Amino acid sequence: MISAYKNWLSLSCLLLAFHAQAIVIQDDMGTSEFSEPPQRIVALTWSHAEILLTLGITPVGVATVPGYLKWQSNQPPLPASVVDVGHRGNPNMEVIASLKPDLILGYNFRHQNQLGRLQQIAPTLLYRQYPGKADPDFRYYQQMLRITRDLARLLDRNEQAEQAIQRMERTIQAARQQLAAAGLQDQPIVLGKFVGMGMGLRVFADASMSADVANQMGLRNQWHTGLPGRDFSHIQLPQMLALGNCHLVIFGDDSNETEMMQRSAIWPQLEFVKSNRVYRVDNSWGFGGPLSATLMAQRISQALLERTP
Repeated sequence: MISAYKNWLSLSCLLLAFHAQAIVIQDDMGTSEFSEPPQRIVALTWSHAEILLTLGITPVGVATVPGYLKWQSNQPPLPASVVDVGHRGNPNMEVIASLKPDLILGYNFRHQNQLGRLQQIAPTLLYRQYPGKADPDFRYYQQMLRITRDLARLLDRNEQAEQAIQRMERTIQAARQQLAAAGLQDQPIVLGKFVGMGMGLRVFADASMSADVANQMGLRNQWHTGLPGRDFSHIQLPQMLALGNCHLVIFGDDSNETEMMQRSAIWPQLEFVKSNRVYRVDNSWGFGGPLSATLMAQRISQALLERTP
């Protein structure tokens, strides 16, 4: 009896020691415990890939690698050694399994229906990307900070995470001061990008990271409503008449769509076109991490300042 008690006590102590040392992460699906930092990570989103690279971690696999190079704009650069694990909405489970990951990262709106299969391969963390009816105050900017700090804690990269966040905050504050000095404080701004809609534009609403960055720089985001379960809307050229004399910043370039718009009789009637307030800037990933937000702040402020007399 005494021997059995000692064994039970020893086992209990071991279990308590494990839980005391375990790294506990609360994602948007529940709680996960890790006994040690994962070493082989598959990112099913470009956002998680960016954050990992910012922390100095190279994922073994990333979904839709060409999309990271084009839409995310390859910042930080994705090493050629990273394996493409298939479409980000429908990844190749066999390829993922062949990489023997010890962590998989995704978004719940894309990967929740695949969670069981993913968890059979490796522990999986899923985070929200968009607002919903249950939490209308959701902001991706705050979610980005949460994900960055969660992964930093899990991967023992706290210093790298805080350095990246501080660089972002310093960049936004410097841009705010420069824009205010140029008389651009509280100027209305609309942030958009072409996504293959012909004479239509994706514009970002208040819940988006780009709107948060612009507002923190002392500008005023002018487009407020998103599609259900999204932080952006799609508007056609005639609807742009309602934007008034704002500053329109378009991320990335699609010359075919630009040419179609410019050939329209409506385009020269738009107030921001008359006032020369249309700016084309390099692609900036609106669902990324601190580096995307830093680049976004730099590109928006530089575009406006260069146009200011």
